Amino acid sequence: MRNVTLLFIFIFVVFSCSSIGQQTYSSHRVVQGETVSSIANKYNVTVYEIYRLNPEAKNQLYPGLVLILPGGNADATVSSSSENEKFIFHTVQKGETLYNLSKKYEVAESTIKRYNQHLYSAELRNGETIKILKPGSGTSAVTEISKPTSTNRKHIVKPKETKYGLASMYGISVAELENLNPDIVDGLQIGDIVNVPDKAYTNDAVIEDSIYGFYEVKPKETLFRLTQRWGMTEEQLTTLNPSLKDGLKSGMVLTLPKSKLTNEVQVTTTGGAINLANNLKNLSVKNIAVMLPFNLGSAQVDSAELNKSALKSDRVMNIALDFYSGSLMAVDSAKALGISSNLYVYDTEYSRSAGKASNDRKIEEIVNRKDFDKMNAVIGPLLTSNVEKTSSLLRARAIPVVSPIVPSLTMSANLFQSRPDDKILKEQMLGFIKQDGKGKNIIIVADSKNLNTKERILSLYPDAKIISPRSSGNGYYIRSSDLVSKLSRTIENWVILESNDIALISNITTTLSTQLSNSAITLLTTDKGSAYESDDVSNITLMKLNFHFPSVDREYDFKHKDFINAYTSKYGYAPSSYAVRGYDITFDTLLRLAAAESLYSAADAGYITQYVENKFNYVQDPISSGYYNKASYIIKYGKNLEEIVVEVSNDMKNTSGVLKN
Repeated sequence: MRNVTLLFIFIFVVFSCSSIGQQTYSSHRVVQGETVSSIANKYNVTVYEIYRLNPEAKNQLYPGLVLILPGGNADATVSSSSENEKFIFHTVQKGETLYNLSKKYEVAESTIKRYNQHLYSAELRNGETIKILKPGSGTSAVTEISKPTSTNRKHIVKPKETKYGLASMYGISVAELENLNPDIVDGLQIGDIVNVPDKAYTNDAVIEDSIYGFYEVKPKETLFRLTQRWGMTEEQLTTLNPSLKDGLKSGMVLTLPKSKLTNEVQVTTTGGAINLANNLKNLSVKNIAVMLPFNLGSAQVDSAELNKSALKSDRVMNIALDFYSGSLMAVDSAKALGISSNLYVYDTEYSRSAGKASNDRKIEEIVNRKDFDKMNAVIGPLLTSNVEKTSSLLRARAIPVVSPIVPSLTMSANLFQSRPDDKILKEQMLGFIKQDGKGKNIIIVADSKNLNTKERILSLYPDAKIISPRSSGNGYYIRSSDLVSKLSRTIENWVILESNDIALISNITTTLSTQLSNSAITLLTTDKGSAYESDDVSNITLMKLNFHFPSVDREYDFKHKDFINAYTSKYGYAPSSYAVRGYDITFDTLLRLAAAESLYSAADAGYITQYVENKFNYVQDPISSGYYNKASYIIKYGKNLEEIVVEVSNDMKNTSGVLKN
């Protein structure tokens, strides 16, 4: 039931033509053989001006397309009678939204905004009348461009200025800024000359990013609601954002102390990790494809479809919804740092009964779409065969594919395996044992399935004591006397248990717990398998034995209350591990893309990053050229079963050799 609240999908940046200064406008209907250059020459205007007023012309110029042009020497604009034939005049009713109207009249929200330009910065008002292009009219109708209420001027982009900074400086939304400057949709460059409103509210668009961040006002938010949310007075908020003197509007970009931005999660720097938020160089808009098995029956999904499916009990779908909810939070956090992104969500579906060929065809249908050429990265799909198929299809286009949860994959050059596999976890733990096991009484208990690991530990500590479990019809076991006789009463005992047999683990932990009054004991394993989740294995006993194990993730704590509170406020419940993973992976991907030219160069730079629960350190595989995440944690149980990260020295090296299954 909790996924009922997933009504959100990231809204893509839209833009359209805008009037500049006090110019008059006219139109031109494209005929066969014409190009943007030939039209520009015909009317003595620049190509830039045509693209500025007609951003859709960048994608395709076709016969019948009507272009808006500066000046009055072109074709006449549409007459009032013609306008009545082309448009529906709709009176807005209480509760109606752009989304409702776009579905009702089968026209895109961006098209409605184009012919009602005040909607780029304002909400629909009950009782107002707007123009809606009739279905089938195409782009042949030309809007009547009204004279602007204010003039514009030029702004030269300075170092460290972003679109969010400029929007905040001039009291407009990012959409309005891009509407004035279609060429900046993909990002700003130092020295760019951009059109901005004549009135500036501050002297500088640069903020001290270590202290401040940006917040984009959501529809229907009020100034009172925001002051209550952030614990600020209107005076404090207006001091930081002088544009508020002219009123709050949807899309407005506000400057706020980072401590107030509850959607932003501070990146920790422990365990050798760095804060990529301090190293952002590439602030162009990031296009991210998220491919998840929602099982909605359509390739690209929207919030309405997600809402209808939220009550389903399908486990895979609920994992997908949780992961997606975390991704949306990551987009908000990245936006607060000045990183703009478009999140394109695709339903991979999945049916085990349909077979691999059928599931592969669904993946092919999605990734063969033209819009995949613009993707900076793909996050997903969830399942092994789907990830490998996606990676193989996109390899020729060098589009990186980030695998969210699968621990073992057939690697390829464009694949990023974000979840460390069991071999990496084992190597991490063996490195810890090598580093911190000196001076301890080492006791190894390993069943017949883990002889290779036993030999690895013996190569580190040849004098370690060995206990070989006995086998029975109910699993493995040892005699208590065999274990007790090898414990020391004078030095700390490290008992390394290598087994996933429930009976043996229960047997060992019970025996060791009876000796805690006489000996100092720490229990360790290089592989915390599913047996440890059994009711027959007491977590309280494991806590008393100071249990150590390797882990892909850590338990989030009070240091991440901003994220937890923001998530709970947005969705009405605490985030699951899949939601947190969705957040961590998406946020890390966006930050890496903003800190380097691509995910490949970010990986080659050797960045180690850490977020709410997960840690990332991508290393290239010399055989496949793909990238795998070798970052993991060593966890121990503390008081009240709190999972504590064991800090290890940064120079700890993995033991040599490759573990075999």
